[in-house]
Amino acid sequence: ETLLNTDMKRELDQLGRFMALVADHKHKIGYKGPLLIEPKPKEPTKHQYDFDAAAVVAFLERYGLSREDFRLNIEANHATLAGHSFEHEIAYAIANDALGSVDMNRGDTLL
Repeated sequence: ETLLNTDMKRELDQLGRFMALVADHKHKIGYKGPLLIEPKPKEPTKHQYDFDAAAVVAFLERYGLSREDFRLNIEANHATLAGHSFEHEIAYAIANDALGSVDMNRGDTLL
């Protein structure tokens, strides 16, 4: 595994542009609800751009993506995988006006 052949800025810029297009389409079809992003470390790959709530909030801010369009769906086990408590991820999302939904499941603390 190497980052030698990865242009991370380009990947992030393309993802930011894609998400802006998704938001544009949402408005075009008249959808009024939020689009939910679920911070998810290590799934499906080891390195993720949506690792935790803080990474997603930073991404949204960097690419000018509105909280009216995008919110976070916080999931207990993904918080654990990111090395945070479920409460921490929820509190961070609330503090940054980004909480959209909570995925309530038991998860597996052994992961």
